[in-house]
Amino acid sequence: MKRSHAIFISLTTLFLTALSAQGMQKSYVGHIIDFYTDCYAVKEESSMRYISNDRIKLGIDLALGGAVTYLSDYANGGKNMINSFDWGRQIQMSYYSGPWPYIGPNGEKPTPEWEGLGWNPIQSGDAGGYRSKIISFEKIGNYSMLVKSIPMQWPHKTGVPGECVFECLYTLKGNVVTMKATIINNRSDKTQYASCPQEMPAVYTNGNWYKIVSYLGDKPFEGKPTTTIVDKTDKKGWPWVHFYTPENWVALLDDKGYGIGVFQPQVMTFNSGFHSNDLLKGFGSEKDVQTGHIAPIGQQILDYNIKWTYETSFILGILKDIRGYAKKHSQIAANPHWNFKNSRDNWYYNGNMTDSGFPLKGGLDITFKKNSALVSPVTFWRASETPYLEIEGEINTFNKELLIEVEIQPTGKSDLTDWLNWTEGEHVVENERKTKAASFPESPAISLQHKIVADGTSKKYRINLSDIKGYKGAMKNLKIKFLNDGKAKIKSVQLK
Repeated sequence: MKRSHAIFISLTTLFLTALSAQGMQKSYVGHIIDFYTDCYAVKEESSMRYISNDRIKLGIDLALGGAVTYLSDYANGGKNMINSFDWGRQIQMSYYSGPWPYIGPNGEKPTPEWEGLGWNPIQSGDAGGYRSKIISFEKIGNYSMLVKSIPMQWPHKTGVPGECVFECLYTLKGNVVTMKATIINNRSDKTQYASCPQEMPAVYTNGNWYKIVSYLGDKPFEGKPTTTIVDKTDKKGWPWVHFYTPENWVALLDDKGYGIGVFQPQVMTFNSGFHSNDLLKGFGSEKDVQTGHIAPIGQQILDYNIKWTYETSFILGILKDIRGYAKKHSQIAANPHWNFKNSRDNWYYNGNMTDSGFPLKGGLDITFKKNSALVSPVTFWRASETPYLEIEGEINTFNKELLIEVEIQPTGKSDLTDWLNWTEGEHVVENERKTKAASFPESPAISLQHKIVADGTSKKYRINLSDIKGYKGAMKNLKIKFLNDGKAKIKSVQLK
């Protein structure tokens, strides 16, 4: 197939997400690669496995590690919604970690155009056409399928296994597919690398499903209007955009208003878009280049031996069905509480901070240098309902006291719109930000410094957030910055 600047592949977004995690520029002129003839999966009917009920039908391909290649809604004509133009599409598991570049256990080097992704096992196969290996497949009753596989490192073209196992349980109930995805690492490299954005998971639809809708605002599930982020003839969709939605869902709809909603209860930041232009919106099959895209994005540290599971739901139907499901299953709490007894609970670190690794034993057993920070997942709370921050743990410094800084990010007008993920052609991130800054300014972070006793004994530290100027309205994440060196075992953090 001819190389052309017009041929863009879906994994470009994965590349840029990983680069962004390393603090690199989102502006991307980039490598445009024609790998269609190298790695497009030739379908074998015998490799497909299906489950269905009276509303929906789901199909996974065992030749592609059990990735979803078929999903249809009988209420909307029963047409396949899932795009499989290349192996980077489908609905599939994919993960990111260091090092950058990742060199295989036997010295295998990645292809140069993808080395910036680092360690990146994906469910379907690698960029050279080597497929993932199925360990087992089991149909559980009439409405569930469990598949286990050894994924391939996408950036390599020589069949480098991921030194991990993927487990994926798909379950149908009414108009909903639930995907319970687990990665079990067994890496020979025991380094604790920095957290990376993880797709939970990536979803690619055929061109019929082009309209991207979500709720952008600070009054979740109060019946406020939704926002159409990408539509026909708006010259939007490519490059992908990112945005904040406290309702935890995004929908891709067709001309009739039917489609798929992606609900991820732990995630409020999403990537979405349509590739490649307005002329291709509204039609296309699974082998066509045009595609709609949704990916919930969560930040995670992937230890060499971690077992990490997330559960995401795909709701088929109209907008009312999708938003109604999200409201019913929302996990938004008035007083967010994170317990670190068995996991990091979606927290991660900035600066020179590490912990004792997986499995956690009763808390975040951390060693920190000056100005490093604990960072919460992006979430939602109201200042009026949470005047205090409580940190429980054992904190120890040389002089038995520690100055901490609590930094909080309020929601703001910048959360009422979407933002480009990277620069491509006439779409320039810097220019867009300048243009939007007047109408959609970002709210500045607010902070408070507080001195605590750090003698290594177990304590509950309560900080009055009402003392912070500007602590009012809706908030979305916080950092706990340590302004001295030390060690700690943080058991929990709670807003109350």
